[in-house]
Amino acid sequence: MTNPIIVVDNIHKSYLMGKEAVPALRGVSLNIQAGDFVCLMGPSGSGKTTLLNIIGGLDKPSRGHIVQKTINIY
Repeated sequence: MTNPIIVVDNIHKSYLMGKEAVPALRGVSLNIQAGDFVCLMGPSGSGKTTLLNIIGGLDKPSRGHIVQKTINIY
């Protein structure tokens, strides 16, 4: 098996609403291999867009690691 092209390791993301932190992602982990077809499904507000923004480098996780190919993004 080859190395994954994307590794998401224990990602957490919270947003501040006033003085309160609201979690959007709690401990998300996944590996995506070259050629994989991936579908994110879930109800509105479940963190799909937040996860994609973090994987794409548009947003920074509160905690955890993202590796794309061999580059440590966060």
